[in-house]
Amino acid sequence: QDGALIANHVKAEGFLFDESGKITGVVARDLLTDQVFEIKARLVINTTGPWSDKVRNLSNKGTQFSQMRPTKGVHLVVDSSKIKVSQPVYFDTGLGDGRMVFVLPRENKTYFGTTDTDYTGDLEHPKVTQEDVDYLLGIVNNRFPEANITIDDIESSWAGLRPLIAGNSASDYNGGNNGTISDESFNNLIATVESYLSKEKTREDVESAVSKLESSTSEKHLDPSAVSRGSSLDRDDNGLLTLAGGKITDYRKMAEGAMERVVDILKAEFDRSFKLINSKTYPVSGGELNPANVDSEIEAFAQLGVSRGLDSKEAHYLANLYGSNAPKVFALAHSLEQAPGLSLAETLSLHYAMRNELALSPVDFLLRRTNHMLFMRD
Repeated sequence: QDGALIANHVKAEGFLFDESGKITGVVARDLLTDQVFEIKARLVINTTGPWSDKVRNLSNKGTQFSQMRPTKGVHLVVDSSKIKVSQPVYFDTGLGDGRMVFVLPRENKTYFGTTDTDYTGDLEHPKVTQEDVDYLLGIVNNRFPEANITIDDIESSWAGLRPLIAGNSASDYNGGNNGTISDESFNNLIATVESYLSKEKTREDVESAVSKLESSTSEKHLDPSAVSRGSSLDRDDNGLLTLAGGKITDYRKMAEGAMERVVDILKAEFDRSFKLINSKTYPVSGGELNPANVDSEIEAFAQLGVSRGLDSKEAHYLANLYGSNAPKVFALAHSLEQAPGLSLAETLSLHYAMRNELALSPVDFLLRRTNHMLFMRD
């Protein structure tokens, strides 16, 4: 779609190099067939989130990179009868830890989170712990005492990793944390120096004040929630370009900066010219909607689903799930029969996921494409 060729369930296991040590492609493995093959490319970009260091280190014989500081975030799901909110709610934890918690409605469920703790375990399988559950239940029950949620009320949960960057070095690319000194720390240093000049403080006092200031701007000593959400874009000597860090709300800006760099590299090193699209107005899949008319457009899609044989509730669910892609989903009703054990809506959604969204396994469909495992466990 739009010029991109996507491969799902394919793992990068190594790199191809030319005689000068520059990367010319990737050694990949199809995780479904176990076939190993090569993908040749003028430029390889590493955008693997928490795995950024691991992939980067595949390409280096000597220096091992340790840039990432992943933190874990947990969400819990309960039936909406336990907590009824019509819109997302956002509030302080009340624990003095400087964190905020979301409570969000989704269909007939309510989910809430998140935690923010340093994580050093298996990147592929972060787990929800009892400590995570106790933390969130304590906060939410304090805010909604009538809910009285217990562990038995939790229908599902998930843990994800934030690909944070450990260092706090500034970057023209990311505009992230540049080690800014607080007014309090700055004033303390000035006062100490002035006292030293008036012979009220010693040189050791000044050195101590400087040391404390340096420590306060080092993210190695920061609470996970205080670590910069800035991103970085670095190119190694072997040519590998790595985009790391950031947060979901910055994804377009990060991608724009990365693609500008890609265009510059391809022109300078390979004499290939490309013009970037205007990503500011480029819609996500299913997002080709008029911002001023979203509700009526979704309603029109839902009515199209009803005309294809779905009941109103199913049609509205799919219209909201797929947005402007909904007509493609509903069009499948002409050629498909309802699968045994599935509703017509589930049948259409499953076939659409396999044909249009590269769903190749049950988990692809039930979790990664639809979130049924989290919000429709029955």
